[in-house]
Amino acid sequence: MNVPLPKPPDPTSIIITYKTLRRWVGWLGITLPPVLVLGSFIIDKTWHVQVSVSAYYHTGMRNGLVGVLCGVALFLVSYHGYKWYDSLLSKAAGVFALCAAFFPTSPSEVKDDLISKLHYITSGVFFVLLASMSIFLFTKSEGIKTPEKKNRNRLYRTCGIGMLICVAGIPIDGLPGIHDRIIHLKPTLVLEAAGLIFFGVSWLIKGEGISPLNDKPADIRMVSKGLEDDPDKQPAKAVVETRQ
Repeated sequence: MNVPLPKPPDPTSIIITYKTLRRWVGWLGITLPPVLVLGSFIIDKTWHVQVSVSAYYHTGMRNGLVGVLCGVALFLVSYHGYKWYDSLLSKAAGVFALCAAFFPTSPSEVKDDLISKLHYITSGVFFVLLASMSIFLFTKSEGIKTPEKKNRNRLYRTCGIGMLICVAGIPIDGLPGIHDRIIHLKPTLVLEAAGLIFFGVSWLIKGEGISPLNDKPADIRMVSKGLEDDPDKQPAKAVVETRQ
């Protein structure tokens, strides 16, 4: 009796699932700051806005903050890029995200205890790694760049540089003579939120979540035709563009 062999998984469905996960990660980054603020208004029954995203650990939104960080971390740890260094950088970012989640900042205004220092160091490294992925890895190509890919690369670099600027700006809030003058503006909260939005947009683009930036079949055919017309580029014909 011949037993039919199970069908191999459809690679297309795997790709779609991976893209969906990237979009979810992007939306988590974008929506986390407003969800924490609004959630605290409702759960804690207060209109007080915390000084930072990290400070929401000490509100009723603690589980939401830790849950999102852990979810993003698990995705990054399990993420397999195109090359070994893609996976290495992603896994390192995931580890530092977990550290940021489980080394919470102090509830007091003075952040000189060991756990708080570990939190800010690991959070800073986490954002630097995410920025590096956006600037150096997401912009790589294995073939001829379509016009949409060039536009995506500009946004990847913008998001990466934006994250680095946010990370560099946060310590300024703690400088003597400056903190008391600008504390009412919640600079750390604003910079952390902006960094998360840059991160989210970068991954949303990576997951093809912004339609105008996705490759169009007509552009791919045009690039392919250009390769056919140029014998010197024939080896690259099979790889028009595989990276988003």
